[in-house]
Amino acid sequence: MTAGTVVEFLENGEFFLAFVTGGQAGKGLECLGQNGRIIRLSPGRILISQAMEDPQAQPLRLSVLKEVQRIRTELSRSVPLEELWTVLDGEGPDFEYDLLAGLAFGREPGPDEISAVRRSVQADGIYFSFTPQTAKRHTREEADKKRKIQTQKKAQAEFLGQGGRWLADSVKGKAAPEPKDSERVVRVLEDLAVREDQAFDLKTARDLLKEANLPESAQGALEALIAVGHFRVHENIELRRLNLGHDFTEEEVKTARELAGNFKIGQEERMDLTSLEVTTIDSAGTKEFDDGFSLVKVPGGFRLGLHIADVAALIEPGSVLDRAAETRASSVYLPDGKYPMLPPMLTESVLSLKAGEDRPAFSLMVDLDSYGHLKSYFFTPSVIRVKRQMSFDQADELLPLDSLLSQGHELGLLLLNRRLEFGGQNLNLPQLQVRLSPAGEIQAGTMNWNTPAKVMVGEMMILANHLAAEALNQASLPCPYRFQEKPRARRGAEFEPKNDRQALALDLAARRQLGRGGLTFSPAPHWGLGLSVYTQFTSPIRRYADLLVARQLRALKNPEAAPYNRVSLMEKAVEADELHRSIRRMQTARERYFLTALLENKIGGQFTALVFERSDQRTRVCLTDYMVEFDLFKLPPEVRPGRDIFLKLTQANARLQVLKFEFLGLA
Repeated sequence: MTAGTVVEFLENGEFFLAFVTGGQAGKGLECLGQNGRIIRLSPGRILISQAMEDPQAQPLRLSVLKEVQRIRTELSRSVPLEELWTVLDGEGPDFEYDLLAGLAFGREPGPDEISAVRRSVQADGIYFSFTPQTAKRHTREEADKKRKIQTQKKAQAEFLGQGGRWLADSVKGKAAPEPKDSERVVRVLEDLAVREDQAFDLKTARDLLKEANLPESAQGALEALIAVGHFRVHENIELRRLNLGHDFTEEEVKTARELAGNFKIGQEERMDLTSLEVTTIDSAGTKEFDDGFSLVKVPGGFRLGLHIADVAALIEPGSVLDRAAETRASSVYLPDGKYPMLPPMLTESVLSLKAGEDRPAFSLMVDLDSYGHLKSYFFTPSVIRVKRQMSFDQADELLPLDSLLSQGHELGLLLLNRRLEFGGQNLNLPQLQVRLSPAGEIQAGTMNWNTPAKVMVGEMMILANHLAAEALNQASLPCPYRFQEKPRARRGAEFEPKNDRQALALDLAARRQLGRGGLTFSPAPHWGLGLSVYTQFTSPIRRYADLLVARQLRALKNPEAAPYNRVSLMEKAVEADELHRSIRRMQTARERYFLTALLENKIGGQFTALVFERSDQRTRVCLTDYMVEFDLFKLPPEVRPGRDIFLKLTQANARLQVLKFEFLGLA
């Protein structure tokens, strides 16, 4: 092949042209490629050649190549492949390109026409399969299949292009036209944001984000969905991941409305306890009252009544509302919303122990001596009427002047001391409270859970749960017991606390040494509470596992009528417990998220932290203003448990859950 010849070959699947400038045996042809580079080309790679007048100068040679490329590209667009495919029906499967070119253009084909057909076949892919030397004609079935695939690819490319532009503009804050298939864009990205690498259409989601120049990840999907207004700025992905937070179905709402409208206490035998002075004490703003107490001081001790809303009498196993509660496992309380386990039209009305209303309850009547020792007790279905409803703050304020409350506090301390005698723990740890104001402002602080009213109510409910476990055990009824192993040995320096800060440091360290806890179906001690057996039934409005235990308790007088045997109770209780644990983790993470979002505006600020554990390299501290714990490393040796230190906030990112501090010195 002589100099001045234009050759065509394939390079990475694309048609490429070159001008032959010379040749050398064994080393291929020296050519000037259309990109201006000198290349060596073996003769075997050449698809077609065309003798041309050599203009000698490189720029002119490149102009020739550009013109040839233009001619062949334009000709390729005019090749009637479908007509060729139809004409050649029954003529065999394989065809030379010069034959196809002659039929396509109706004349003796030259290099341009042959190249045009070759290019057209490669680009189309519907009617013929491309090989460098021949075109293989597809059958009708093959052509239909290829056409369908190509249509789908074209539609997908259009979908990605429109969706990607919409997302990109939205993230930049530009007014962006919504694509015709925006619902699919949102659906695909939401699936990625929630299910991450397990997303159903992971590739499409990533391709959309790539088109929008966003991170091809769950975080990128979240950013995009916030930008287009589908997600809130503080969207709770974990709530969606747990399949919670959705509205009750029409059937569930209808059933709840009928139950509330036709509410009757029922004909079953119930003890009339409406004469008792029943009081409820809950957090301010509570609308669901599921427990109350009555207390009378009698010669030699106390007569205590603990009255729990009898949800089990109204929500039957296997019913529509029971299934709704089971799928939710518990009510969910978050800084930015509340998601009840049962419809509010029930939990805030007929299921709730509202003041002045007769309500079905499941009551525990207990006699204790003046030292808080148990004398006798029994459980019974009852009818009660709450006389007083108050918040913890109101109860604490009234307690010194109110004989019932002061007697209740006295009893609470006796019950607490009894538990402590048996190795129970009473860790006085403030609790973080985070909420969003109606204006969307993040507010955070701590609340003390060791006030007189909280100690009183807490100890009464602990007693009720303990005796429920004991009663079910004695009756040989299956029960999901709550256990906790013995605390692990304390690590680090021990010291006698000289002030409240040092006492808090000891309690923080003690919490980290608590034994493993969980669920068991054989009686086992709860060492953290200092009790031989323990379960939970005092919050049946809010926790499904409590509702299961409440149903078992209703069978104490007739064990054969128990709704669950050991196997069925295990299945339901374990599932509810696992989901409830996930919800608790989500609640904790959500509080941490909002707290970190609040601290994003305080980077560079100074904070005080309490040291409560120390090892050779690691120091565990608590930012007590927000009860956030974390590790610091390589601090000076004088930083010991019980000491306060100053820290500077250096990083805070809520979405990435990053919170970092720099040690400044001892306080």
